[in-house]
Amino acid sequence: MANLLRGGKGRPLHPMLVHFPLALYPASLLFDGLSYLAADGNPWVRGAFALIVAGLAVSLPAALTGFADFLLVESGTRTWRLATTHLTVMLVASVAFLGGALLRARDLDVTATPAGLVVLSLAGAGLLAFGGLLGGDLVYRHGRRVEAVPATPDGDPARDPDREQDHPARP
Repeated sequence: MANLLRGGKGRPLHPMLVHFPLALYPASLLFDGLSYLAADGNPWVRGAFALIVAGLAVSLPAALTGFADFLLVESGTRTWRLATTHLTVMLVASVAFLGGALLRARDLDVTATPAGLVVLSLAGAGLLAFGGLLGGDLVYRHGRRVEAVPATPDGDPARDPDREQDHPARP
């Protein structure tokens, strides 16, 4: 099961899946802002709620695949501490959005998003950004889930045989 959650060789699933919650949660804040600007902000309130629910739905597979990657990090290392912090921050951000969704679901007929829920979403989005920064460090500074492309004897990166028709061999 761990291999299925980690993706194929050179194609990790977690980095592909995190883009959805990273886009959906902050987009809900945009809808919250529009709920204050519109004469009847109710459609925007409902839209913000829908974006948060969608973000929660795609956060689950992103979290599962990230946890599968986390299990392979050597414990006690600097990378493990960074991965643990990333995991914790992202879980807290998800809990903030889950709490906001539960509170929003109680009354979707308001004309504008209550200020307390906007503050909760802002805190969640800030945590999300910080957790994303930590995740980027795991990939770009610590090389987690990065695989080197083997080079040919002339120093060129090896060609993917599935794409050879798009990139014919040089003369």
